[in-house]
Amino acid sequence: MYFIKDLMTSPVISVDVQTTVETAAKLMCEKKISSLLVKQEEEYVGIVTKTDFVKRIVANGLDPKTTSVNFVMSKPLLVLDQNLLPNEANEFMLKKKIKHLVVTLGGKVQGVLTAKEMMQ
Repeated sequence: MYFIKDLMTSPVISVDVQTTVETAAKLMCEKKISSLLVKQEEEYVGIVTKTDFVKRIVANGLDPKTTSVNFVMSKPLLVLDQNLLPNEANEFMLKKKIKHLVVTLGGKVQGVLTAKEMMQ
């Protein structure tokens, strides 16, 4: 038996709320990841994904060089405990219509689980 902690990506890669979308997108390409958590000081306040960039930046004609991730991030963070079973996480993600989920232990962020990782 395995848990979502066995499937998640860790450590978490994050950016500050004031980071531009362009900088965030470059970091995602460099790290070969599809999302970044967004921090304000020491607290995680949202998540940005490639889909967010397409739907909220490109489709609306916004400038990624001047738009900060704060304006396109999804919030609040949807989280599940790392010791849940993959089928429980899958049901949650389907219900919430999300492809990225923050995994926690005792309320502290441990990693990110994607729909793609669930299928591997």
